[in-house]
Amino acid sequence: MPLYRQEAMFTEANISITRGTLSNWMIKSANLLTPLVKLMMADIHNYDIAYADETPLQVLKEKDRLATQKSYMWLFIGGPPDKRAFVYQYHTTRSHQIPFDFFADFKGWLHADCYKAYIALGQLEHIQHVACWAHARRYFVDVAKLSKKEGLAHRIIKLIGKLYQLERDLKDETASKGMIFERRQQVAVPVLAQIKTLLDEAQFKVAPKSPLATAVFYSLNHWQSLNTYLQDGRLDIDNNTSERAIKPFVIGRKNWLFHGNDLGAQAGSILFSLIETCKQNKVDVFSWLKYVLANIHHAQTVEKLEKLLPYNIDPLLLTDMRSIPELSMPEKDGVN
Repeated sequence: MPLYRQEAMFTEANISITRGTLSNWMIKSANLLTPLVKLMMADIHNYDIAYADETPLQVLKEKDRLATQKSYMWLFIGGPPDKRAFVYQYHTTRSHQIPFDFFADFKGWLHADCYKAYIALGQLEHIQHVACWAHARRYFVDVAKLSKKEGLAHRIIKLIGKLYQLERDLKDETASKGMIFERRQQVAVPVLAQIKTLLDEAQFKVAPKSPLATAVFYSLNHWQSLNTYLQDGRLDIDNNTSERAIKPFVIGRKNWLFHGNDLGAQAGSILFSLIETCKQNKVDVFSWLKYVLANIHHAQTVEKLEKLLPYNIDPLLLTDMRSIPELSMPEKDGVN
């Protein structure tokens, strides 16, 4: 919720809290909680499966930049499924160097779309790029919408549907990673072979620069990365984990439209990181923030800070955090 709207709500309740005060509280809270996000980054680097995405952001007041220039909020996800960390980072550009710097100490599989930065990361010896079938499918869906006739796009969409049906079945069965690997070899590999045959045949027939050509060559150009998910039963068929996690930021952006300055954007990235990590690990956000903001000054060592992370926090510590303290009003003119 935009701070100007919160300010208006407080005013209606006869509580005088200015937008400037609210902004300062947000920035100071983010500064206090920054060490926790740094620990979450380390947890992402120490696991072998990660996710990445980014979305545009407008910041009005930045040094040597126009208010109309695009900035970006990047999202990096990783860590074991039961201790998953979500780290947002604000940057003024979409430079390849940003994910390269973030994943410098990472070794393993990286789920991401086929933006050139992620493709380049996948060419490094220590990272394998896991491309997103949801992105590939979208190109064919766009083509299918243009024609009611059953054509190549419709056929490929149906085949991709079989890949996703397998993933749903495996999820419903709570299949082990070993079972997932075997079933994908048995069911997905033949379906992928059918898709590849159709793509190979189509590349010589489609009109250059047509939407169908775009769809066909996107999948062909990234075919190896689109098949990487077959290599390990823990991998996903798409990058929807990142897309779902970045959606709250996108929805928020529709409300508040922009950040006033880079300090606000940096603070937003820290707070979004911790809030989304709480939500993904089923930790009550309000209770966690209330406890940690009141107690982080006691955490003087890395070990104590680690215990405050959303996926490490002792749930018993948060039990009474939503209780409202009993208020006693000061006496005025001898009357209680």
